[in-house]
Amino acid sequence: MAERSTNSTPARNGNSHTQGNSHNSTQDHRSNSSDEKATDGHIVVFSVGWVFRGAKTGQDAINIAVSEVGKRVRLTGNQVRTVDISVQRIGCNSCGIGSDALLLVSETALVGLFLEIEVDAEDSETAEKIARREVGPHLHNTPLTSVDIAPAD
Repeated sequence: MAERSTNSTPARNGNSHTQGNSHNSTQDHRSNSSDEKATDGHIVVFSVGWVFRGAKTGQDAINIAVSEVGKRVRLTGNQVRTVDISVQRIGCNSCGIGSDALLLVSETALVGLFLEIEVDAEDSETAEKIARREVGPHLHNTPLTSVDIAPAD
């Protein structure tokens, strides 16, 4: 079973109205006018398998995968607040030792990633639809498997 790694890389949405305070936290700077309908935030987590050629080592594969996905998800729409990218971890049932979800054969890599997407949505079903609509087109021919949906803090 894949689990989330503690190391994540934020991909800030250049189109949204958020600014980073420190490290991975963001603050929403929206006006509170009475005309604007307040929406809650939700965090949608997708599992993504990223395949590409040209990686020499396992660490190169991870770095390239996170970089390529980060460049693509930066271009999402205004309903996405942030996207954090982390490498999936695979645990061994026998020994309990975990490793990165990575397969590298003949300079062709498959890296398992989690995309943790914070979106403006009123409920979890709408949040997943928005996340798929905003991120999906930027990850052409890449299946997005929903892993978790939770209200943002």
